[in-house]
Amino acid sequence: MFDSIRNYIAYFKNRIKDNNFDSLLWIVNGAPSIVGFNLRKDKIWAPFFVIHMSLLTYVYGVGNVMYQVKYAKNTGDFIESYVNITIMILAAVSGYWFIVYRPPLRVILNLAEENDRLSKTSPIVKKKREKLLATIKIIVFIFYGCNLTNATFVYLPHRVDILSHYAMQPCVGLEPLTSSPNREICLTILCAQELSIMTVVLNYQALWLVLVAHTAVMYQVLSEEMLIVNTDEEILEDKLLSFIHRHNVILDITHRLKEIYSMPIGMNLGVNAICMCLFFFMPLSDWFKFMPILVYCFVVFFLNCFLCQRLINASEEFERAVYGCGWENFDVIKKKWVYIMLMNSQKPAQLLAADIIPVNIATFATTMQSMYKFITVFKL
Repeated sequence: MFDSIRNYIAYFKNRIKDNNFDSLLWIVNGAPSIVGFNLRKDKIWAPFFVIHMSLLTYVYGVGNVMYQVKYAKNTGDFIESYVNITIMILAAVSGYWFIVYRPPLRVILNLAEENDRLSKTSPIVKKKREKLLATIKIIVFIFYGCNLTNATFVYLPHRVDILSHYAMQPCVGLEPLTSSPNREICLTILCAQELSIMTVVLNYQALWLVLVAHTAVMYQVLSEEMLIVNTDEEILEDKLLSFIHRHNVILDITHRLKEIYSMPIGMNLGVNAICMCLFFFMPLSDWFKFMPILVYCFVVFFLNCFLCQRLINASEEFERAVYGCGWENFDVIKKKWVYIMLMNSQKPAQLLAADIIPVNIATFATTMQSMYKFITVFKL
């Protein structure tokens, strides 16, 4: 038994220390693999999502409707209820995405693993590659740590308090909640619901962050290799063919990310922006218990825009690297290969929210500015 524990601890340490895509995915896949929707498998454990969606409809859907009908008396009450509705939308969209987009997600994961494996072939950029992947791991840990800390000490204690409405009526139909076993049943329902929401929503966002950030790193590593390519004819041919293949894989990943994330990310960013606006119209006394929601929305909005901007910058950096690789010294055939890569890299890797709005740091700044103006006008 003790040997098994020691082996698991050693395995855990190695996973944390490893800087590759497999270790990043292992971190994100921890909770999903436990509850039944392992990202590496084709099938999911249906009961988890049945329970998740059913409780979401009952606790948040019915609870908010009953709260607005029976208890909401002023604008602040309705605003707090609408914040709960935004949480319900985020959880529903994330759960739906894990169910519907599993096959194309598996294809993307396989492509990312292939790309990561090919990037290990060059020892020249090994240190830079590992450093960049370690940075992604730190971002993922900060994302999880920030949200789990807020959830543990602020969000969950308020959410599972059946004596506090928290802007929705808990456990409709189980009244009175002060008597046993109604109280225990309600606590179980609320705990199960919040844990399922955290599992689905946090891992959905973490997976998106890992895929975008890893793709950007692969662009950066490939750019570095392009600039130091060996001019030896025998090595050069193999290297250029490898670069073309890896670039095509990156382009394929980017295209597939657009296909499966465009609408969900558009909805999530829109809901996050609305939620942040609503927060500042709440009574000051309710800010503390809703603070974890604001922190989550802001962190997700910023990280999405920041990492997508990193992807854009990395793709532009690769374009410059292709042009500056010394192609003028190559023979005609190899010049044509470089020309094809240059043409394919002309368009930056831009990811769009809802196929309309570019996700970049300029969008983040513009949204924050618009929110500030909107809130200021209404507050005055």
